[in-house]
Amino acid sequence: MSNPIHQYQAQRGFTLIELLIALGVSAVIAVLAYQSINSMVNVKSSVEQHGAENEKIQHAMWWMEQDFIQLAPRPIQDKLGSAQATFQYRQDTGVEFTRIAQYVTPNASGGLLRVGYQLDNGNLYRLTWPVLDRAQDTKPTKVKLLSNIVRFDIELLTAKKAWVKEWPAENEPLTTLPAISRVTIEHKTFGTITRLFMGVE
Repeated sequence: MSNPIHQYQAQRGFTLIELLIALGVSAVIAVLAYQSINSMVNVKSSVEQHGAENEKIQHAMWWMEQDFIQLAPRPIQDKLGSAQATFQYRQDTGVEFTRIAQYVTPNASGGLLRVGYQLDNGNLYRLTWPVLDRAQDTKPTKVKLLSNIVRFDIELLTAKKAWVKEWPAENEPLTTLPAISRVTIEHKTFGTITRLFMGVE
């Protein structure tokens, strides 16, 4: 005949201390698992965001290349009827120029387009005008290409092989175009990016 005391000891469960210890260990494991998963999610999100920003930069550079290598020596008239140079650049106002286009604009022959780039509050915009010679109500279409931009600079090579930071120079013909455009963009994440675009001979 078995001893009732021994049978009771064999059947008893965990003590309160043992349960608390088990719960504590489970909690630690759960916290470590959460931190690991959260870290992986954050890394994945960061990689995706980095990739998206890089894709935007490549897209912006593609647009710039298409614009800067197709310069056309066609001055324009502003909304007041004053003649403006075919290529204009000042660091505080941005760049604006006439380029060859694949379609004919309403008031221009030969398929020409007026485009520009401006930095405004850390955002880089590409501007296009519906016509070359503007009326009082002519407004450009403004598309944001990049954000988080610290600096947007352009240096231009003259026919005398000199680099300048404004265009056109005083007393230069309105049709004068740069031989090379050197565009520098400083991005908060990717740092400084520089591209050279061939202009005219």
